[in-house]
Amino acid sequence: MLNTSSDIIPITNQEEIIAENRHLKEELKQRIFELSILYELSNAISYTLDYDELIHLLVDSLHRVVNYDFCASLLIAGKDEKPQISIRTTFNPEQSFLEEIRNNLIIKFNTLALRNINLEQKDWELKTKVAGNLIVKEQKVKSSFDVPLFVRDEIVGILNIGSIREIEYPEETIKLLYTIASQASGAIERLQAVISAEKSKMRIMVENMSEGVIMTDEKDELIIHNPTAREMLGFNKNEKLDITKVNQRFRELNISTSWETLKEEMDKPTIKEIDLFQPYPRIVRFEMTTVKDREDKKIGTLLILRDVTEERKIDQMKSDFVSMVSHELRTPLTAIRGAMDNLLDGIAGEVSEYQKSSLLIINRNIDRLGRLIDDLLDISRIEANRLELKKEKTNLNQLIKDIVLFLNESASKKNISLFIDADANLPEINIDSDRINQVITNLIGNAIKFTPENGTIKVIARISEEGVQVEIVDNGIGIPSQDLEKIFDKFYQVRSSAKTKIKGTGLGLAICKGIIEKHHGRIWAESELGKGSKFSFLLPRE
Repeated sequence: MLNTSSDIIPITNQEEIIAENRHLKEELKQRIFELSILYELSNAISYTLDYDELIHLLVDSLHRVVNYDFCASLLIAGKDEKPQISIRTTFNPEQSFLEEIRNNLIIKFNTLALRNINLEQKDWELKTKVAGNLIVKEQKVKSSFDVPLFVRDEIVGILNIGSIREIEYPEETIKLLYTIASQASGAIERLQAVISAEKSKMRIMVENMSEGVIMTDEKDELIIHNPTAREMLGFNKNEKLDITKVNQRFRELNISTSWETLKEEMDKPTIKEIDLFQPYPRIVRFEMTTVKDREDKKIGTLLILRDVTEERKIDQMKSDFVSMVSHELRTPLTAIRGAMDNLLDGIAGEVSEYQKSSLLIINRNIDRLGRLIDDLLDISRIEANRLELKKEKTNLNQLIKDIVLFLNESASKKNISLFIDADANLPEINIDSDRINQVITNLIGNAIKFTPENGTIKVIARISEEGVQVEIVDNGIGIPSQDLEKIFDKFYQVRSSAKTKIKGTGLGLAICKGIIEKHHGRIWAESELGKGSKFSFLLPRE
């Protein structure tokens, strides 16, 4: 039986059905792709605890579903936070183009959120990312649309997607973007809750610290001051503080003329001890350091105040004890040395070679004990500010040559090259030559101890604007970074020295520091573990 004409679908209708099916398949594929993007984004942002990472994930996701030339975001993470603005472009943007986008963002945000963010402010965080290397001559926004970011019905940010071409964005795309923005808003709300909780914990911890804490932002505006710091500086419990009042109190207590001056005095992580007499006498340690973010950008200055009165009393008791014992040991040691010299000279009778060898060992240890006692007495004088200097005009070049000549034998035993690199026209300076000799001898001696065989030690002397700078540079075992700030403390032993089986009293560098500071100079060390050390000191011209 033949089919009638009514059973046959016209060819044109078949083509339309095939085209419609193809269109539906493409549309379905697109929707599945969009859902996968939403799923990936939802998973990714649910784990992020950083606003920058959140914006990065958001912008990268938008790039996969929207054809744009630029995507910009403005986010205000909290009430007291400044706007964070990020711009991603597919071409190399000009500064004027970036400023146009930024200004448009701020104007639209102000309109939507009924805020009044100042366009002229220059200290906002503006981050740009160029995702392509195209060079575009005419950089002008020709089409764009905005998606607000909400947290609990309050606008906290805005997304701006646009192009330098005339583009009409489909309604489905805009709906998808609103869905993505909704997910981002949820993530921002979670982040705000987490950060608020952490800030609360941090505030409670700082308020209950036994140390005083004062912190300013990059503009030196006071942002943290705990009860201990207020009490140490003599402020009332409920008194409202700002940096002006802190500066005034610094002057009253003779700490510094201002916070800015204190920062200049302590331009590196430094410790300074100050006698305070209000509300009662005590010694307070000031530790100031610059606070930086993960990108090494300065975000503030932190000052820690610690009452070290009792520690200093104990230190004084120890110093007094050491001084007393050292003086008491000196008298019997002198008698022992005299008796030993008599035995070695044969005055008490002839001694055999074996007896003489034993007596020489005893004599060397008497000398070693004598040096230890001298070191203890020196450190006691330094701490009691009783170290007397006998200053005279000294040729530093000749002094260094004499010391190197004296120590060259010790260096030669380890096949260490010891040489001098000094300015020929070093001026004569007013110093205690014996004490500076003690410093240089100690520093070169340490370098010889901690430099392996076949190493190199260089003694450098240069004229500087402040005076004369001397450096002892070696290629020895180096000093761990955690020890560098402590090596000038008395009795401190560098941990790496245990590996070399070299022991000492830990007094040498403390004495060097005391001698140099008594000359109104300064001494410091630079080192990298396994790559050697450089000890430097500066003597002012007087």
